[in-house]
Amino acid sequence: MTPKTLLKPVFGLLLILFFSQTAFAGKGKDSYSGRLDVMTQNLYVGANLFQILDGAPEDVPLNAAKVFGDIQLTDFQQRAESIADLVLEHEPHLIGLQEVSLIRTQCPDDIVLPPNDPTPNATDVYADYLQILMEALAARGLAYEVATLVENADVELPAYNLGLIDCDYPLFDARLTDFDVILRRSDVDVTFAMSANYQANFPVPSPAGPIVFKRGYNIVDVDIDGRSYRFVNTHLEVDGNPFANGFQFAQAYELTQVLNGIAGAFGDEILVVVGDLNSGPDDGPLVDCMLPPTFDTPGLCPTSYAVMTENGYTDIWTVRNGAPDPGYTCCQADLLMNAVSWLDRRIDHVWVRPPLAGPQGPHFLRGVHAEVVGDRQDDRTVDGLWPSDHAGVVAGMTLRQSK
Repeated sequence: MTPKTLLKPVFGLLLILFFSQTAFAGKGKDSYSGRLDVMTQNLYVGANLFQILDGAPEDVPLNAAKVFGDIQLTDFQQRAESIADLVLEHEPHLIGLQEVSLIRTQCPDDIVLPPNDPTPNATDVYADYLQILMEALAARGLAYEVATLVENADVELPAYNLGLIDCDYPLFDARLTDFDVILRRSDVDVTFAMSANYQANFPVPSPAGPIVFKRGYNIVDVDIDGRSYRFVNTHLEVDGNPFANGFQFAQAYELTQVLNGIAGAFGDEILVVVGDLNSGPDDGPLVDCMLPPTFDTPGLCPTSYAVMTENGYTDIWTVRNGAPDPGYTCCQADLLMNAVSWLDRRIDHVWVRPPLAGPQGPHFLRGVHAEVVGDRQDDRTVDGLWPSDHAGVVAGMTLRQSK
């Protein structure tokens, strides 16, 4: 069974909600080669969120307090300085960021205590990772701006106040909102930007009830030195069990079909897709999964890595210039204090696909330089933290466009 027969949603109707024909008007191509530099980086919230799933309902406040404490230990304020140094070293045109967290609190709790409202409603900002990173970039004289962002999961849970925040009550509420973000360098002109959530999102069972971890993607069209590109950033569902594998496949398939629909209806561009796909070349082409769209039938699904290759995308790591390198990007220890790097999987990627309208010739993609960043000992913070549990990837490439 092919991927196209596993899912039947009609994505064309969704596109009408987000695009208009005029959004892509006036975007000419030339026959010159252009240099494009991009980066992908998962920022990491700073804790293993799956700790929430342990135990019974009465264990949720203690588990949430443990997660909150781990986030404090893995201090993003410090880690953002290291990530900003990596950006300064390479100054890419475009950056795809995943797991960009906004953490808010509320004292006293109103989930366990009256009015027993589970709706995410905490408003006191504890840490805004995007703002922290943008300030670190600006402090280095780097001019980057948000091109587009998408709000994904938004979860609030009660936590025991074990001296974690200034609160006179035994319980407070901790709220985590997740975003994917594209940053553009100030000399990059954005001609169109949009973001959306995937249709299929994994409902994770927890002692507090099912928690739906929404995931999403960002798309921007940009002009750089008179040449146009379409840049995409995403964070797909984790792998590791048949249910999660099914949702990861569904999201990867949806993304490829949305991008095909955009190219066919509203303008065909060179595509560069970056992000944390939670899948790599060593995972094999097929995995056990619960088949979409119902996710109630066991079967085999392509990995997200296989979905991308089957849809004509080139993994630039496989065509990069330079010495052989496994390019591992995942994953450091949860608390980021491991003395030696633990990276042993390549799941953070940069993909390129030529326009669908016609062949670009043998020299469409050339001069590819790519490297893993944030995996060196001197990338660690003053307290010895790795910048993230994921390394980033920086890639530069020459792309030839045809009229």
